[in-house]
Amino acid sequence: MAFSTGRLMPLVMLMLFTGAEMSRAEQKDDVLPPPPDARQSAQTAVYQLSLVINYYDTGLVVPVTRRGEAFIVSSADLQRAGIPAEHLPPGEVDLSRLEDVTVQYDGSGQRLLIAVPRDWLAVHPIAFNERNKRIQPMNGRGALLNYDFYASQTEHGAGQASLWHELRFFDDILTFSSTGNTRQKLSGDTQLPGGYIRYDTTLSGSNDDNATTWSAGDVISDALNWSNSVRVGGIYFGRDFSLRPDLVTWPMPDFSGEAAVPTSVDLFIDGYRSGSTQLQPGPFTLTNLPYINGAGNAVLVTTDALGRQVSTTLPFYVASEMLKPGISDGAFTFGALRQNYGIENFDYGPVVGSASYRYGFNDYLTLETHGEGAGSLALGGAGGLVKLGRFGIVNTAYSRSQMQGNNGRQLNWGYQYSTAAFSIATQHTLRDRGFGNLALYDQPTMVDANNEPIASLSQRTDQYSLVLNMGDYGNLGAAWIGVRSFDSQKTELLNLSWSRNLWRGSSIYLAASRDMQKNGWTVAMSLQIPLGDNDGMAISTENTPDAGSTQRINYSHSMPTDGGFSWNMAWARQAPADNYQQATLGWRNNHVELQGGGYGEQNMMTWWGEAMGSLVMMDDQFFAANKINDAFVVVSTDGHSQVPVNYENQPVGKTNDNGYLLISGVSAWYPGNYSIDTLDLPADTQLKATEKRVALRRNSGYLLEFPMEQERVASVILHDEQGKPLPLSSQVWRASRPVSVVGYEGITWLENLSEHNEMRVTTPEGKTCHATFTLPANPDHKLHTYGPLVCKAAH
Repeated sequence: MAFSTGRLMPLVMLMLFTGAEMSRAEQKDDVLPPPPDARQSAQTAVYQLSLVINYYDTGLVVPVTRRGEAFIVSSADLQRAGIPAEHLPPGEVDLSRLEDVTVQYDGSGQRLLIAVPRDWLAVHPIAFNERNKRIQPMNGRGALLNYDFYASQTEHGAGQASLWHELRFFDDILTFSSTGNTRQKLSGDTQLPGGYIRYDTTLSGSNDDNATTWSAGDVISDALNWSNSVRVGGIYFGRDFSLRPDLVTWPMPDFSGEAAVPTSVDLFIDGYRSGSTQLQPGPFTLTNLPYINGAGNAVLVTTDALGRQVSTTLPFYVASEMLKPGISDGAFTFGALRQNYGIENFDYGPVVGSASYRYGFNDYLTLETHGEGAGSLALGGAGGLVKLGRFGIVNTAYSRSQMQGNNGRQLNWGYQYSTAAFSIATQHTLRDRGFGNLALYDQPTMVDANNEPIASLSQRTDQYSLVLNMGDYGNLGAAWIGVRSFDSQKTELLNLSWSRNLWRGSSIYLAASRDMQKNGWTVAMSLQIPLGDNDGMAISTENTPDAGSTQRINYSHSMPTDGGFSWNMAWARQAPADNYQQATLGWRNNHVELQGGGYGEQNMMTWWGEAMGSLVMMDDQFFAANKINDAFVVVSTDGHSQVPVNYENQPVGKTNDNGYLLISGVSAWYPGNYSIDTLDLPADTQLKATEKRVALRRNSGYLLEFPMEQERVASVILHDEQGKPLPLSSQVWRASRPVSVVGYEGITWLENLSEHNEMRVTTPEGKTCHATFTLPANPDHKLHTYGPLVCKAAH
């Protein structure tokens, strides 16, 4: 092939020039690399992926490094997703190198699907009942005075008046309470003592984190089923599980299993559905189960994503008297033994001490111990509760005492078994003559003819009971009680009862009892008949060996929950005496409850009247309310009056002129729901919340505030310079304010207005105009529409 010199020279010159340029480029340090391989870049990158383990979406989005077909995740992220640390190397984990683990990348869903062996997954505790979730209790600072004034006058007899009170102060930590009663004779002759009687004065506090409480002042010692309580002026410290209603302190059946895929589970207790929940793959244990007690059968029905169901039956026996393993309970009391309670104000005797302790050793054994001491008393005892599998529980205890030179022993034992169909129980106590405790310590010692001490306690006590549920045929109960004293005196009682529901809420009750040491039976029958929502009638008859036959009829109208009138009328025919009659009329509102009436035989009637309630001071406000037995809530609506308030979705009243309402019927530790009705509030009122759930501490009060802000709002009509409404969906801009949108007819809703407002409006076509708006005063807080305002185009 021949080449032309003219054509060859340009090619040679181009090659020489390119070579020279490449030579100079090789001498530089900042030579740019060739463009990367796009396919290689896609195979090496860092993604933010959601982790899915054994078909369960963990909800975690973590960084994942991809290198070819390998996916690398940090060990910490995998542990947070539920994979135990013992199966993972430290640092970065290449999932493709883990044995028995498969991984798949879901590009469309941006997920990393990981499959691990089932035994890798830890047991997941599943909260079956979220209603038992703990809510931190609240309390405030305030004071209250509960009062109960009672007066009575008997025909041809005595008249008297009495005033009972409870004075209570409380703050964030402590509660002080003092109770007493004053009595005054009005007429006639009465043997009742007059003057003032102090009952109890106590300073107390609690710690709900560890369920403990303490009291100083007039306290009652703790006791077990085989010991006695006494009143002491001193200190008390102990466990109180009522502070934590979210805790289940007794052993519960182990409802556990394993799910291969996301599954729903339904729980049936003795044929009744108790609820359902969702399970993630892996082993699980159900917690926070509904309250169950006694023997029964639980059925777990699991349903997977394909609708396949598996049913598992688990028999169980639950004894609420026992403690979970590791749970402890007990109390300690120390002080002066109180004497003549209710008679003398300050009568304290010898120094005494008492302590009890219980411990859950395992699911089948709960240990107990109790001790008492004084100057000439030493008592100690130990016992326990044993669960016999699914065949009930046995309790036993042994105590020994030495009091005032006398030694004695006490032995207790019993058995309980309960099912949905029936329950049986037996309890026995056997004592020596010389056995003593704090209940007898300050009692005068008496001796018999042989100079032996006469014990106030019985020598032997035996109790047997049976309750049988016969379904449509009612419930049958039987009980036998036998008591034998040290002087060989016996008391033996047999009680039988039967009850059954009848039509429309009515019921019938039959009872019979017999004293084995006397002749004859005591029999009674009662028929309850509801008449509407608040009315009811009761008819009963009774026959006793001593009093003969008596027939009664009673008609009552109960007090409505939101206040009003109640009444009761009764008449009784008494065979050996005159007929008996009574009538009561009551009335209640949110501030006080009044009652009065009369009772007695024809020529000996007693007339009486009563007023009870509470006076409360909180947040510098004074309230008159119904009697407060436990806790209360003061609802504040930020000064707005006549705002309806609901408690547990039931109306309880409206706020007063200062914007407050006191709710008195509140139970401590219960997370109640409180809400307000905002329908009648001014349109310019802004609220952060209209509903709150709050739990309160015992014997306290809490100020529940619903903050409100008055915000100036208005509807404004905007027109253009030709007098036409601005186009729909035009945007209204204001400095430091959210953007508003123009609606039909040029109307826009503006919030958080000032007295003088400047607006810039942008139409959908991109045109801009400006308008100003001066807001007049609005003392009545009503909603007004202003305009039309002219929006002038920008020039």
